[in-house]
Amino acid sequence: MPATLSEHDSKQLLGAYGVPMAREALVAPDPAAAARAAAELGFPTVVKLCGPTIAHKTERNLVRLGLSDAAAVQTAAADLLSLRRPADGAVQLLVAEQVRGRRELLAGFVRDPQFGPCVVLGVGGIFTEALGDVVFAAAPVTTADVRRMVGRLRMSHLLLQPFRGEPAMDLEALAAVLIGLGRLGLERPDVQSVDVNPLIVRGAQPIAVDALVVLGEPGAAWPSTAPPSDDALRNRFQPLFAPRGIIVAGASNHPGKFGFVAFHNILRFGFGGEVFPVNRDGGEILGRAMYKSMAEIPAGRADLIVVCTPTAANIQLLRDAAKIGVRAAFVASGGYGEAGEQGKALERELVRVANELGIVVAGPNGQGVISTPASMCAQIVAPYAPRGRIAIASQSGNVVSSFLNYATLTGVGISRAVSTGNAAQTTLAAIVQLAGAKLK
Repeated sequence: MPATLSEHDSKQLLGAYGVPMAREALVAPDPAAAARAAAELGFPTVVKLCGPTIAHKTERNLVRLGLSDAAAVQTAAADLLSLRRPADGAVQLLVAEQVRGRRELLAGFVRDPQFGPCVVLGVGGIFTEALGDVVFAAAPVTTADVRRMVGRLRMSHLLLQPFRGEPAMDLEALAAVLIGLGRLGLERPDVQSVDVNPLIVRGAQPIAVDALVVLGEPGAAWPSTAPPSDDALRNRFQPLFAPRGIIVAGASNHPGKFGFVAFHNILRFGFGGEVFPVNRDGGEILGRAMYKSMAEIPAGRADLIVVCTPTAANIQLLRDAAKIGVRAAFVASGGYGEAGEQGKALERELVRVANELGIVVAGPNGQGVISTPASMCAQIVAPYAPRGRIAIASQSGNVVSSFLNYATLTGVGISRAVSTGNAAQTTLAAIVQLAGAKLK
């Protein structure tokens, strides 16, 4: 179950990653102790009720601002202590300097299942949800990344230009904050999210005045290595989107079978390479003889296989395909991760073997892949839109079909489309990165 760190403990963790904090002191639940701490920090001060189960202090009216002397601090502290609940457990008082600034930001990170730790930057304060002016970037981030993030905010001018007598924000200082948050996300797989709101701009410098860290079950540490180059991406995905030839494994002359529909669509929409239907029982499909095994197909003639066979056959199928030069597979077969624990184990084995063989896999449990520059419609449903510059990727085959149907109806051009299905090896994140690499 997720658990939160107290505000003070959250700040201690973030401070170790270079996030600048307002000066503060954590004291016992005693108004007199809070007053003494405030006197040492200097007035005006802020007093909050603090504890590991208190996550949303503003909603519970657990923050007192603008306290100008010791008496005001004592009164505020006593009032806060009267509002504690049994579920709050052991609480303390957090006394902090009051940071003043006209600009408030939101910073943090979230751990996305596809993209990993993503750094967040937005307009903060009480209007965060109302304005929705937030941008994301996958960790790790650089100073150049942060500059691009700031530029994508609708209110970027508030940071990039002097504002109401305050100087333009120090972007190097902001970059240090976001770089540190990205590093935390990469190094601490037990941290699920970080919310620094507000990050007040005092003069030109960002200062964190509130923070919340959420912990969860540790996952695998996200790799912090640089992403692959554009050339490496294009080389990896070339056989998936622009194959020389295609094998349809599980081809069938029954019109209701995936293997029939996939083969039919590849022929119908004019794929220019060779197409090899495979069925262990042989026979014909649309007037073409079917191969009984992969070994009958000449090596080097096909580099994509569309897999429409039962899960039990697919591991050996990949091994046999790799022997004749196949470098990519779209697995339409179901019965994997969506089918429970046994299916998840089969899915992990599928990925392990594909990685071992150097085969890029889309799916399993997917609808198919389209590439109009290659006149290729290798999918188990019919929509095939005219050629254009828009690419579509979704986990859901129904979403892909909806876009393709709309594009066909309106004449909007599509370049490529893929339903990632269970995204066991090739994720949406990889497809988005590929789009940035501009596959020819």
